[in-house]
Amino acid sequence: MAEPAPSPDGTAAHAKPHAARFPRELVELLLAVLCWGLAHSTYFLLPKYLEVELHANPAEIGLYTSATWFVTVALAGLAGAWIDRRGRRPFAFAGAVLLAVTCAGFWFVKELGPLLLLLRVVHGVAFSFFFVATQTLAADISRPENLGRTIGYYGSAFVFTNAAAPAAAEWLAAHAGWPWVFAATTALSLASLLLLLPVHERPHPHLVSDADPPGLVDALRRPGFLRLTSVAALTGVAFAAAFTFTQPFALSLGVRRVSDFFVAYSLTAVVVRGPFGSWADRTGRLRVTRYALAAYAVASFATIELESLGLVASGVLFGVAHGLFYPALNAASLEGAGPELRAKLTGLFNAGFNSGFSLGALGLGLVAKALGYPPVFALAGVCSLAALGLVPRAPRR
Repeated sequence: MAEPAPSPDGTAAHAKPHAARFPRELVELLLAVLCWGLAHSTYFLLPKYLEVELHANPAEIGLYTSATWFVTVALAGLAGAWIDRRGRRPFAFAGAVLLAVTCAGFWFVKELGPLLLLLRVVHGVAFSFFFVATQTLAADISRPENLGRTIGYYGSAFVFTNAAAPAAAEWLAAHAGWPWVFAATTALSLASLLLLLPVHERPHPHLVSDADPPGLVDALRRPGFLRLTSVAALTGVAFAAAFTFTQPFALSLGVRRVSDFFVAYSLTAVVVRGPFGSWADRTGRLRVTRYALAAYAVASFATIELESLGLVASGVLFGVAHGLFYPALNAASLEGAGPELRAKLTGLFNAGFNSGFSLGALGLGLVAKALGYPPVFALAGVCSLAALGLVPRAPRR
């Protein structure tokens, strides 16, 4: 029986997800992603490090946090094009090596300045290469009707590290000092490189032929794609507020252990992507995206009252929102795309999200410096509602 034709705008009906066994190739890939993610996610604790160790103000925290994500925006399209043409594995290896260099470089940071900014730039290059390459590998492995579930598994590996890494790093920094944190992240980056070695890339016709694959313009012209990336960009602003400014906001309220937010966020997102991992595949990816953005707005407005709400509750709310949002909208943006386009679309979609994150971290840092932290989360809520208004309506079943 023929499967229903997918729609590039994510509004078509989907076949019932195939309940196949977990592919061995995906297990191998996710082990490498886990190690890399533990190293990468440690630096979500950067705002606390900047404030406590380097005495940065909110605007400086926004600057150094956003630097990495500005690089990912600039590189995302090019990285996708290179990965589609040259293959996934070489860029995954490059991302692991560059993250190890970045982590080792933090041993020599003593103050705010050019070295720290350079390391944040290199971190952005590492993320662009590793994330686009490994997520594209995961999409290559997946059956089309299971794409949302596969992206959910991949994302869950990263989300788990969002909890484990900041909590472990905060404990290690308190008991042994930040240099040990940087040493541990260097080792984890190198471990991810070793774990990638047995991951085999599946050959695609465009990689072994002389024909030119579709370019970035072809990817951008896919129906509905620019609209979906605009939704991702607006949501990235709300995500920047959550991941960059809950820490200094909590510190200003007298809270000393900020990793509770990451633990609550990550565990909730993993739980959401577990039982509900195939929900978007069954009921419609754009419909689930709308629910997720409503949850994003609630989480953002609620965090205005962080003193009474608490970091754990804030983390749970954002975990529900992002746990539903990212795999649903990302899968919608990849629907119907062949392997020759997947890396470009993955890169461009993440460029949209990261453009919102980087501009949000930079701009909201200036808002926080001038007006305090509550207006930051009010603006995040407004952006979530604006993104909700942009999501195309999914048809009735």
